[in-house]
Amino acid sequence: MTPIRTVLLGYGIRGRIYADYIRRHGDEFTLVAIADPGAGYPDWQTVLGSVDDAEAAIIALPDRLHFPAAKAALEKGLDLLLEKPVACTREECEELRRLVASTRRRVMPGYVLRHNDHYRKVSALLRSGVIGDVTSIHHLNAVSYAKTAHAFCRGSWAKAAESGPMILTKCSHDLDLVAWWTGGSPVRAVSSFGSQRLFIPEHAPTGASARCLGCPAAATCPFDATKLYLESEELRYHFADPSDEGMRRVVESSPYGRCVYTCGADVVDHQHVLMEFASGVHVNFEMEALSSRRGRFTRFFGTKGTLLSDPATITVRPYGQPERVYATGRPDGGHGGGDDGLMRDFRRILREDDYDSVAAFDACLESHYLAFAAEESRLTGRTVR
Repeated sequence: MTPIRTVLLGYGIRGRIYADYIRRHGDEFTLVAIADPGAGYPDWQTVLGSVDDAEAAIIALPDRLHFPAAKAALEKGLDLLLEKPVACTREECEELRRLVASTRRRVMPGYVLRHNDHYRKVSALLRSGVIGDVTSIHHLNAVSYAKTAHAFCRGSWAKAAESGPMILTKCSHDLDLVAWWTGGSPVRAVSSFGSQRLFIPEHAPTGASARCLGCPAAATCPFDATKLYLESEELRYHFADPSDEGMRRVVESSPYGRCVYTCGADVVDHQHVLMEFASGVHVNFEMEALSSRRGRFTRFFGTKGTLLSDPATITVRPYGQPERVYATGRPDGGHGGGDDGLMRDFRRILREDDYDSVAAFDACLESHYLAFAAEESRLTGRTVR
Protein backbone atom coordinates (compact mmCIF):
# COMPACT_ATOMS: atom_id res chain seq x y z
CA MET A 1 0.00 0.00 0.00
CA THR A 2 1.23 3.49 -0.81
CA PRO A 3 1.64 5.99 2.03
CA ILE A 4 -1.38 8.20 2.69
CA ARG A 5 -0.68 11.80 1.73
CA THR A 6 -1.64 13.78 4.80
CA VAL A 7 -1.82 17.41 5.90
CA LEU A 8 -1.41 18.25 9.59
CA LEU A 9 -3.42 21.21 10.82
CA GLY A 10 -1.93 22.31 14.13
CA TYR A 11 1.52 21.60 15.56
CA GLY A 12 0.99 21.84 19.29
CA ILE A 13 1.30 18.91 21.68
CA ARG A 14 -1.13 16.68 19.78
CA GLY A 15 0.15 17.72 16.38
CA ARG A 16 3.74 16.91 17.35
CA ILE A 17 2.65 13.45 18.51
CA TYR A 18 1.00 12.73 15.15
CA ALA A 19 3.97 14.14 13.22
CA ASP A 20 6.33 11.95 15.23
CA TYR A 21 4.29 8.86 14.34
CA ILE A 22 4.42 9.79 10.65
CA ARG A 23 8.19 10.26 10.85
CA ARG A 24 8.52 6.78 12.37
CA HIS A 25 6.12 5.17 9.89
CA GLY A 26 6.92 6.66 6.52
CA ASP A 27 5.57 3.55 4.82
CA GLU A 28 2.09 4.37 6.18
CA PHE A 29 1.82 8.18 5.86
CA THR A 30 3.52 11.00 4.01
CA LEU A 31 3.29 14.43 5.60
CA VAL A 32 2.83 16.92 2.77
CA ALA A 33 2.07 20.11 4.75
CA ILE A 34 1.89 21.45 8.30
CA ALA A 35 -0.23 24.39 9.39
CA ASP A 36 1.72 26.22 12.07
CA PRO A 37 3.28 29.71 12.04
CA GLY A 38 6.65 28.30 13.14
CA ALA A 39 6.72 24.98 11.30
CA GLY A 40 5.08 25.35 7.90
CA TYR A 41 2.14 27.19 6.37
CA PRO A 42 0.94 30.12 8.52
CA ASP A 43 -2.60 28.83 9.08
CA TRP A 44 -4.96 25.96 8.27
CA GLN A 45 -6.90 27.94 5.65
CA THR A 46 -3.72 28.41 3.61
CA VAL A 47 -2.97 24.68 3.72
CA LEU A 48 -6.44 23.68 2.56
CA GLY A 49 -6.36 26.35 -0.16
CA SER A 50 -2.88 25.46 -1.42
CA VAL A 51 -2.47 21.69 -1.19
CA ASP A 52 -4.53 19.76 -3.73
CA ASP A 53 -2.95 16.31 -3.67
CA ALA A 54 -3.68 15.31 -0.07
CA GLU A 55 -5.94 12.38 0.81
CA ALA A 56 -6.40 13.05 4.53
CA ALA A 57 -6.14 15.75 7.15
CA ILE A 58 -5.25 15.47 10.83
CA ILE A 59 -6.92 18.30 12.75
CA ALA A 60 -5.04 19.12 15.95
CA LEU A 61 -5.85 22.81 16.21
CA PRO A 62 -7.15 24.64 19.30
CA ASP A 63 -10.59 23.33 20.26
CA ARG A 64 -12.63 26.25 18.91
CA LEU A 65 -11.09 25.73 15.45
CA HIS A 66 -11.96 22.03 15.17
CA PHE A 67 -15.38 22.68 13.68
CA PRO A 68 -14.51 25.25 10.96
CA ALA A 69 -11.41 23.31 9.92
CA ALA A 70 -13.25 19.97 9.83
CA LYS A 71 -16.09 21.50 7.82
CA ALA A 72 -13.68 22.96 5.27
CA ALA A 73 -11.65 19.75 5.01
CA LEU A 74 -14.75 17.60 4.49
CA GLU A 75 -16.00 19.97 1.80
CA LYS A 76 -12.59 19.66 0.13
CA GLY A 77 -13.05 15.88 0.05
CA LEU A 78 -10.51 14.84 2.68
CA ASP A 79 -10.79 12.02 5.19
CA LEU A 80 -10.15 13.15 8.75
CA LEU A 81 -8.53 12.28 12.02
CA LEU A 82 -10.32 14.87 14.16
CA GLU A 83 -9.13 15.69 17.66
CA LYS A 84 -11.67 15.81 20.46
CA PRO A 85 -13.86 17.65 21.07
CA VAL A 86 -14.92 17.49 17.43
CA ALA A 87 -16.92 20.70 17.99
CA CYS A 88 -17.81 22.92 20.95
CA THR A 89 -21.59 23.33 20.54
CA ARG A 90 -24.51 21.03 19.84
CA GLU A 91 -25.29 22.93 16.64
CA GLU A 92 -21.75 22.49 15.33
CA CYS A 93 -21.85 18.78 16.17
CA GLU A 94 -25.09 18.34 14.26
CA GLU A 95 -23.79 20.22 11.22
CA LEU A 96 -20.65 18.08 11.16
CA ARG A 97 -22.79 14.97 11.42
CA ARG A 98 -24.78 16.06 8.34
CA LEU A 99 -21.54 16.71 6.45
CA VAL A 100 -20.11 13.31 7.36
CA ALA A 101 -23.31 11.69 6.10
CA SER A 102 -23.47 13.71 2.87
CA THR A 103 -19.79 13.56 1.89
CA ARG A 104 -19.32 9.91 3.05
CA ARG A 105 -15.77 10.81 4.03
CA ARG A 106 -14.09 8.68 6.68
CA VAL A 107 -13.75 10.45 9.99
CA MET A 108 -11.98 9.05 13.04
CA PRO A 109 -12.45 11.00 16.28
CA GLY A 110 -9.30 11.35 18.38
CA TYR A 111 -10.49 9.22 21.29
CA VAL A 112 -7.14 7.62 22.07
CA LEU A 113 -8.38 5.70 25.13
CA ARG A 114 -10.47 3.44 22.88
CA HIS A 115 -7.19 2.42 21.25
CA ASN A 116 -5.17 1.69 24.37
CA ASP A 117 -4.67 -1.90 25.48
CA HIS A 118 -5.81 -1.30 29.06
CA TYR A 119 -9.28 -0.04 28.17
CA ARG A 120 -9.68 -2.56 25.39
CA LYS A 121 -9.05 -5.26 28.00
CA VAL A 122 -11.61 -3.66 30.34
CA SER A 123 -14.18 -3.59 27.54
CA ALA A 124 -13.47 -7.20 26.55
CA LEU A 125 -13.89 -8.39 30.14
CA LEU A 126 -17.20 -6.56 30.51
CA ARG A 127 -18.47 -8.03 27.23
CA SER A 128 -17.43 -11.52 28.36
CA GLY A 129 -19.99 -11.37 31.16
CA VAL A 130 -17.44 -12.14 33.86
CA ILE A 131 -19.25 -9.78 36.27
CA GLY A 132 -22.68 -10.39 34.76
CA ASP A 133 -24.85 -7.43 33.83
CA VAL A 134 -23.35 -4.12 34.88
CA THR A 135 -25.63 -2.29 37.32
CA SER A 136 -23.53 0.77 38.14
CA ILE A 137 -20.22 2.43 37.32
CA HIS A 138 -18.15 4.75 39.51
CA HIS A 139 -15.53 6.58 37.42
CA LEU A 140 -12.99 9.13 38.66
CA ASN A 141 -10.71 11.29 36.54
CA ALA A 142 -8.09 12.66 38.94
CA VAL A 143 -6.51 15.42 36.86
CA SER A 144 -3.88 16.42 39.49
CA TYR A 145 -3.10 19.86 40.85
CA ALA A 146 -0.03 20.22 38.59
CA LYS A 147 -1.84 19.38 35.34
CA THR A 148 -4.71 21.65 36.35
CA ALA A 149 -2.42 24.58 37.09
CA HIS A 150 -0.73 24.06 33.73
CA ALA A 151 -3.65 23.50 31.36
CA PHE A 152 -6.73 24.86 33.10
CA CYS A 153 -5.32 27.94 34.83
CA ARG A 154 -2.35 29.11 32.78
CA GLY A 155 -3.05 27.24 29.56
CA SER A 156 -5.38 27.13 26.59
CA TRP A 157 -8.34 25.56 28.42
CA ALA A 158 -8.62 28.06 31.29
CA LYS A 159 -11.59 30.03 29.95
CA ALA A 160 -14.78 28.35 28.76
CA ALA A 161 -15.52 31.07 26.19
CA GLU A 162 -12.16 30.47 24.49
CA SER A 163 -12.13 26.67 24.53
CA GLY A 164 -15.23 25.15 26.12
CA PRO A 165 -16.35 23.89 29.51
CA MET A 166 -13.93 21.51 31.22
CA ILE A 167 -16.54 18.72 31.16
CA LEU A 168 -16.16 18.84 27.35
CA THR A 169 -12.53 19.78 26.75
CA LYS A 170 -11.03 17.47 29.38
CA CYS A 171 -13.73 14.94 30.19
CA SER A 172 -15.15 14.05 26.78
CA HIS A 173 -12.60 11.20 26.95
CA ASP A 174 -14.30 9.95 30.12
CA LEU A 175 -17.82 10.41 28.79
CA ASP A 176 -16.81 8.52 25.66
CA LEU A 177 -15.65 5.64 27.86
CA VAL A 178 -19.02 5.77 29.65
CA ALA A 179 -20.87 5.64 26.32
CA TRP A 180 -18.66 2.71 25.25
CA TRP A 181 -19.17 0.79 28.49
CA THR A 182 -22.94 1.28 28.45
CA GLY A 183 -23.15 -0.19 24.95
CA GLY A 184 -24.90 2.71 23.27
CA SER A 185 -27.91 2.61 25.59
CA PRO A 186 -29.83 5.92 25.47
CA VAL A 187 -29.39 8.18 28.46
CA ARG A 188 -32.56 9.01 30.40
CA ALA A 189 -31.36 11.66 32.82
CA VAL A 190 -28.22 13.68 33.64
CA SER A 191 -27.63 15.69 36.79
CA SER A 192 -24.43 17.57 37.53
CA PHE A 193 -22.83 19.68 40.24
CA GLY A 194 -19.51 21.50 40.25
CA SER A 195 -17.76 24.82 40.59
CA GLN A 196 -14.48 26.67 40.69
CA ARG A 197 -13.39 26.76 44.32
CA LEU A 198 -9.67 27.51 44.43
CA PHE A 199 -8.18 29.39 41.49
CA ILE A 200 -9.65 32.85 42.12
CA PRO A 201 -7.88 36.07 43.19
CA GLU A 202 -9.17 36.09 46.79
CA HIS A 203 -7.38 32.79 47.43
CA ALA A 204 -3.96 34.06 46.36
CA PRO A 205 -1.36 34.00 49.17
CA THR A 206 -0.83 37.30 50.93
CA GLY A 207 1.72 39.37 49.02
CA ALA A 208 1.70 37.13 45.93
CA SER A 209 2.86 38.77 42.72
CA ALA A 210 1.43 38.44 39.22
CA ARG A 211 4.27 36.15 38.12
CA CYS A 212 5.94 33.29 39.97
CA LEU A 213 9.53 34.37 39.38
CA GLY A 214 10.49 36.48 42.38
CA CYS A 215 7.13 35.99 44.09
CA PRO A 216 7.50 36.17 47.90
CA ALA A 217 4.95 33.35 48.28
CA ALA A 218 6.70 30.97 45.86
CA ALA A 219 8.48 28.90 48.51
CA THR A 220 5.21 27.61 50.00
CA CYS A 221 3.06 27.59 46.84
CA PRO A 222 2.61 24.12 45.25
CA PHE A 223 1.60 25.77 41.98
CA ASP A 224 4.81 27.80 41.64
CA ALA A 225 5.93 27.63 37.99
CA THR A 226 9.57 27.13 38.96
CA LYS A 227 8.62 23.98 40.87
CA LEU A 228 6.35 22.65 38.11
CA TYR A 229 8.57 23.32 35.08
CA LEU A 230 12.18 23.65 36.25
CA GLU A 231 12.40 21.39 39.29
CA SER A 232 10.11 18.72 37.78
CA GLU A 233 9.95 17.19 34.31
CA GLU A 234 6.38 15.89 34.56
CA LEU A 235 4.83 18.64 32.39
CA ARG A 236 7.68 19.33 29.99
CA TYR A 237 6.22 17.12 27.27
CA HIS A 238 3.71 19.88 26.57
CA PHE A 239 6.39 22.16 25.14
CA ALA A 240 8.31 22.17 21.87
CA ASP A 241 11.56 22.90 23.76
CA PRO A 242 11.57 20.85 26.99
CA SER A 243 15.19 21.63 27.87
CA ASP A 244 16.18 23.40 31.08
CA GLU A 245 16.81 26.56 29.10
CA GLY A 246 13.47 26.27 27.35
CA MET A 247 11.69 25.84 30.67
CA ARG A 248 13.54 28.81 32.09
CA ARG A 249 12.14 30.96 29.28
CA VAL A 250 8.67 29.53 29.97
CA VAL A 251 8.86 30.60 33.62
CA GLU A 252 10.39 34.00 32.85
CA SER A 253 8.23 35.30 30.04
CA SER A 254 5.43 32.98 28.89
CA PRO A 255 1.82 32.77 30.14
CA TYR A 256 2.88 29.64 32.03
CA GLY A 257 4.86 31.75 34.49
CA ARG A 258 1.78 33.61 35.76
CA CYS A 259 0.17 33.26 39.19
CA VAL A 260 -2.56 30.62 38.96
CA TYR A 261 -4.90 32.69 41.10
CA THR A 262 -4.94 35.73 38.82
CA CYS A 263 -4.94 34.17 35.33
CA GLY A 264 -8.66 34.80 34.90
CA ALA A 265 -9.49 31.09 34.70
CA ASP A 266 -13.21 30.38 34.99
CA VAL A 267 -13.59 26.62 34.37
CA VAL A 268 -14.53 24.28 37.21
CA ASP A 269 -11.95 22.57 39.40
CA HIS A 270 -14.33 19.76 40.35
CA GLN A 271 -17.51 18.37 38.82
CA HIS A 272 -19.77 15.42 39.54
CA VAL A 273 -22.12 13.93 36.93
CA LEU A 274 -24.87 11.40 37.66
CA MET A 275 -26.31 9.54 34.68
CA GLU A 276 -29.18 7.09 34.29
CA PHE A 277 -29.33 4.97 31.14
CA ALA A 278 -32.34 3.24 29.59
CA SER A 279 -30.63 -0.11 30.21
CA GLY A 280 -30.89 0.55 33.95
CA VAL A 281 -27.19 1.27 34.41
CA HIS A 282 -26.35 4.17 36.71
CA VAL A 283 -23.08 6.05 36.36
CA ASN A 284 -21.39 8.34 38.86
CA PHE A 285 -18.57 10.29 37.19
CA GLU A 286 -16.25 12.60 39.12
CA MET A 287 -13.71 15.02 37.70
CA GLU A 288 -11.34 16.19 40.44
CA ALA A 289 -8.76 18.75 39.41
CA LEU A 290 -7.45 19.09 42.96
CA SER A 291 -5.83 15.69 43.42
CA SER A 292 -2.31 14.70 44.34
CA ARG A 293 -2.31 11.66 42.05
CA ARG A 294 -3.14 11.74 38.35
CA GLY A 295 -5.08 8.96 36.65
CA ARG A 296 -8.42 7.34 35.93
CA PHE A 297 -9.93 4.95 38.47
CA THR A 298 -13.11 2.98 37.75
CA ARG A 299 -15.32 0.54 39.68
CA PHE A 300 -17.88 -1.60 37.86
CA PHE A 301 -20.57 -3.36 39.89
CA GLY A 302 -22.43 -6.26 38.30
CA THR A 303 -24.86 -9.06 39.00
CA LYS A 304 -22.02 -11.62 39.20
CA GLY A 305 -19.08 -9.62 40.52
CA THR A 306 -17.10 -6.39 40.47
CA LEU A 307 -14.29 -5.10 38.26
CA LEU A 308 -11.74 -2.50 39.34
CA SER A 309 -9.69 -0.53 36.81
CA ASP A 310 -6.66 1.47 37.99
CA PRO A 311 -4.03 3.03 35.71
CA ALA A 312 -1.89 -0.14 35.45
CA THR A 313 -4.06 -3.02 36.71
CA ILE A 314 -7.48 -4.57 36.24
CA THR A 315 -8.92 -6.64 39.08
CA VAL A 316 -11.92 -8.94 38.60
CA ARG A 317 -13.71 -10.20 41.72
CA PRO A 318 -16.46 -12.71 40.85
CA TYR A 319 -18.79 -13.38 43.76
CA GLY A 320 -17.68 -16.44 45.72
CA GLN A 321 -14.55 -16.98 43.59
CA PRO A 322 -10.89 -15.92 43.83
CA GLU A 323 -10.05 -12.55 42.32
CA ARG A 324 -8.03 -12.28 39.11
CA VAL A 325 -5.55 -9.45 38.54
CA TYR A 326 -4.37 -8.38 35.10
CA ALA A 327 -1.24 -6.19 35.02
CA THR A 328 -1.66 -4.09 31.91
CA GLY A 329 1.41 -1.97 32.58
CA ARG A 330 2.18 1.19 30.68
CA PRO A 331 3.05 0.47 27.03
CA ASP A 332 5.46 2.75 25.22
CA GLY A 333 3.88 5.79 23.68
CA GLY A 334 1.40 8.38 24.87
CA HIS A 335 -1.90 7.48 26.51
CA GLY A 336 -0.71 3.97 27.32
CA GLY A 337 -0.02 3.17 23.68
CA GLY A 338 -3.30 4.73 22.56
CA ASP A 339 -1.64 7.42 20.44
CA ASP A 340 0.09 4.89 18.20
CA GLY A 341 -2.98 2.65 18.23
CA LEU A 342 -5.14 5.52 17.02
CA MET A 343 -2.83 6.22 14.08
CA ARG A 344 -2.67 2.53 13.14
CA ASP A 345 -6.46 2.32 13.16
CA PHE A 346 -6.73 5.55 11.18
CA ARG A 347 -4.62 4.05 8.40
CA ARG A 348 -6.69 0.87 8.54
CA ILE A 349 -10.04 2.62 8.07
CA LEU A 350 -8.67 4.61 5.14
CA ARG A 351 -7.53 1.47 3.35
CA GLU A 352 -10.39 -0.89 4.18
CA ASP A 353 -14.00 -0.93 3.02
CA ASP A 354 -15.87 -1.88 6.18
CA TYR A 355 -15.76 1.41 8.12
CA ASP A 356 -19.14 3.01 8.79
CA SER A 357 -18.13 6.62 9.31
CA VAL A 358 -21.64 7.81 10.16
CA ALA A 359 -22.10 5.16 12.87
CA ALA A 360 -18.64 5.91 14.29
CA PHE A 361 -19.36 9.63 14.31
CA ASP A 362 -22.72 9.08 15.99
CA ALA A 363 -20.95 7.08 18.71
CA CYS A 364 -18.46 9.92 19.14
CA LEU A 365 -21.21 12.49 19.50
CA GLU A 366 -22.75 10.65 22.47
CA SER A 367 -19.91 11.90 24.69
CA HIS A 368 -20.43 15.46 23.47
CA TYR A 369 -24.17 15.39 24.11
CA LEU A 370 -23.56 13.99 27.60
CA ALA A 371 -21.14 16.87 28.23
CA PHE A 372 -23.64 19.47 27.00
CA ALA A 373 -26.35 17.97 29.20
CA ALA A 374 -24.05 17.88 32.22
CA GLU A 375 -23.07 21.52 31.79
CA GLU A 376 -26.69 22.55 31.32
CA SER A 377 -27.59 20.76 34.55
CA ARG A 378 -24.67 22.31 36.43
CA LEU A 379 -25.57 25.83 35.34
CA THR A 380 -29.34 25.55 35.79
CA GLY A 381 -29.50 23.29 38.85
CA ARG A 382 -32.00 21.05 37.06
CA THR A 383 -31.87 17.42 36.00
CA VAL A 384 -31.75 17.19 32.20
CA ARG A 385 -34.02 14.47 30.91
